[in-house]
Amino acid sequence: MRRKDVKTVIAYFFGIPAQRRLLDQERTELEAEYNGLRGTSYDGMPHSSTPGKPVEELADLVDAGNVRGKLEAVAVRVHVLETDREKIQDCLNAINGEYTRLILCRYRDKYSWVKIGVKLGVTERTAKRWGERALDRLGEALEEVSMLDEILSRASRARV
Repeated sequence: MRRKDVKTVIAYFFGIPAQRRLLDQERTELEAEYNGLRGTSYDGMPHSSTPGKPVEELADLVDAGNVRGKLEAVAVRVHVLETDREKIQDCLNAINGEYTRLILCRYRDKYSWVKIGVKLGVTERTAKRWGERALDRLGEALEEVSMLDEILSRASRARV
């Protein structure tokens, strides 16, 4: 796998928590809309202290907005994100611990090569060389992942 593609997958991996938060927020908003039926009894009549709409109107609103379908789509997207995250995390765990640490410093913490070199007790040039090896090893591990093309496609489309 090319280093450029590995970097794309790494950026996607570290962006997954932010994407997950956005999906959780979307799900919360959809659930609030969907919960318009709350307070309606099984007999179809609203039972609350405030005047309510008949169940049919509420059901029509939910159907018109396709809230249920949107909620299901969000659940699928969350599942895909979590599956991708687990596969990439397994690959990170499969490579040498120093390489993983270097990838975390460079791509998660946004450290410069100089800072990484100081942290590891090596020169900047050595840190860069190790960084290239780390990307190569991660690329090799990723090549073993099923549906890598789909993960790379999602990573390329992700807003990072």
